[in-house]
Amino acid sequence: MKPAASPARRGFRCLTALYLLLFAGSAARGAQPSQPLPTIEQLFGLPEVRQPRLSPDGKKIAFLFPHERRLALGVFDRASGASRMVLKGEDESLVSFFWKGNDRLVFLADVGGNESFFIGSSDLNGRSVLRLAESQRIEDNLVGNVANILDELPGDPQRILVAGYFAENIDHAMFLGGAAVVARLNVFNRARSPVLEFKESDRNVLLLGDNLGALRVRGRLVGREVIWEHRPDDGATFREIARHPFHGYQEDWQPLAFASDNRTFWLISRQKHDRGALHAYNTATGSLGEPLFTPAEGELEDSLVTTPDRTRLLGVAYETVRRRYHWFDADRAALQTKLENTFAGSDVRITSESQDQTVKLIWVGHDREPGTYFVLDEKAGALTLFKRMRRIDPAELQPRRPVSYRARDGLLIHGYLTLPPNAAGRRVPLIVHPHGGPFGVRDSWGFDADAQFLASRGYAVLQPNYRGSGGYGRDFINRGRHQWGRAMQDDLTDGVKWVVAEGIADPARVAIYGASYGGYATLAGLTLTPELYRCGVNYVGASDLEITFKHRGEDAYREAGEFSYREEWVGPTEEYRAATSPVNFVERIGVPTLHAYGEKDPRVKIDHWTRLEAQLKKHGKVYESVSQRRQGHGFRDEKASVGFYGQLEDFLARHLAPEGTVRIGRERVVEPDPAKP
Repeated sequence: MKPAASPARRGFRCLTALYLLLFAGSAARGAQPSQPLPTIEQLFGLPEVRQPRLSPDGKKIAFLFPHERRLALGVFDRASGASRMVLKGEDESLVSFFWKGNDRLVFLADVGGNESFFIGSSDLNGRSVLRLAESQRIEDNLVGNVANILDELPGDPQRILVAGYFAENIDHAMFLGGAAVVARLNVFNRARSPVLEFKESDRNVLLLGDNLGALRVRGRLVGREVIWEHRPDDGATFREIARHPFHGYQEDWQPLAFASDNRTFWLISRQKHDRGALHAYNTATGSLGEPLFTPAEGELEDSLVTTPDRTRLLGVAYETVRRRYHWFDADRAALQTKLENTFAGSDVRITSESQDQTVKLIWVGHDREPGTYFVLDEKAGALTLFKRMRRIDPAELQPRRPVSYRARDGLLIHGYLTLPPNAAGRRVPLIVHPHGGPFGVRDSWGFDADAQFLASRGYAVLQPNYRGSGGYGRDFINRGRHQWGRAMQDDLTDGVKWVVAEGIADPARVAIYGASYGGYATLAGLTLTPELYRCGVNYVGASDLEITFKHRGEDAYREAGEFSYREEWVGPTEEYRAATSPVNFVERIGVPTLHAYGEKDPRVKIDHWTRLEAQLKKHGKVYESVSQRRQGHGFRDEKASVGFYGQLEDFLARHLAPEGTVRIGRERVVEPDPAKP
């Protein structure tokens, strides 16, 4: 007789059976000669489930789901198998949430895409809803508290740590007055315990509280330096513990979280290691410990894996071609290995777990699968399917493979290439798709809706991590400094030439499409290398480097001699920035273009578009556009998003169509207005 399997082993047998049932059918269907195209709604509509999170006792799962074209908040009871709505937004779409105890949820909602989130809390029936902080809508003369969440304080059943402006009476205040403060905020009754009041001159780079909600560490920008300070409790004076020149991205120190002793905090240091090293800092002795982990390749992420109460550091994430983990805990390492062996070829992450760590919510996904959630109950010895994120068959999609090539100055550029079906042995139209940011951001391996959408329509998609991108060390980021429209753009051009030289792309059918900085790169490509592209799509892209800022125009509030993002990272002088500002060279554009902007965008203000459009009209350029009145930096509303991608599909079909594709519609030529200069 065989010995009885342990509950964990039985659970993994159950998991393996589920995996085979769910995914083997898709693999078999992949052998069929043709598959239907994934629809725009499947790829860009709201997901069936977003951000599910286990309650601390592991008995319930809260999640976001689509309702009336917005995201609403629901809860699933594991014992009964029943789901119910908790609440829905009226004028907003919910974007995230977390548990506060087992019977209350704190949520954030987006209002018009302005990136200032309304914060509220609710019981599980949606009957006791509190407005904790408002969205910043100054143009609407909005009244009330405006705040950001600094820490969820998972160990505190009632309070969170916030920073913001608080009026004396949230219901009747007539102006966003009051002082800027850090406070512990009770999510059940709105009671506030002030922790620190800001001075008007304060430039805080980072604020870090301990597990009790005491603000213990802060980084202040003073001139061109970051001064790191610590205090033992709320009533004490901050004292300097370190300082370094302000970098702007990936500072020399990056404090992450306090351990449960509230004396030690973990941080990433880049003082000696370009890719980051994980340390523990002892605030009692004022000493920085030796590196706990330094990646041999790739770069450390700010993703610590700890026990829910932060008593133990279990691991830390880092990224190479794919996300990897370094484990400090043998049991957690063994569990990850079992999961990865079961879901071979997929990324596997534990996204939340019960307070006693016996129930875990597991996300599984890969480059052709946006994600599936499973519940692992170690006491019951079972792992069961919770929900798929979207109804997409992986067999309909294409692999997204890592690639690398040399830029003209010899720098190695990494990225990802997605080919359309049946691309082998023939040249296909190419779309270079640069990511936004630009600095410290990167494209990563995994499911990418844009890449899959474009590949399914017959286009190869190149996504380069050009110099300045994250994931390759701080020196690689520094190589992008002052290189907007210069070496950063050359990396994209050299990527196109590489794909052509490899025999993959048709050099006569190349387009460029990107969002945010990628939108700027689109405009730069069309004005600085117009011979390279057949058409271009600019989605919320900056058109003038003179009016580009890091966050909400913050440079406008800097005093002389202080750090300026625009001057330090975009270009050192007005003349230098003007030389690669696309709005100054619209006459060079010789191909059709598509442009999309949100009028509530807090990052790329709408005047980037109004000034650009005036030049397009002046020079009689062929262009199409969409401007959404209630959208921000990217279209979050489902109708607006789906509409944009429908317009994108139509535009590319007319101007970059693969062989045999029917071209539909007509070009729209905008003639110069003789009444305007």
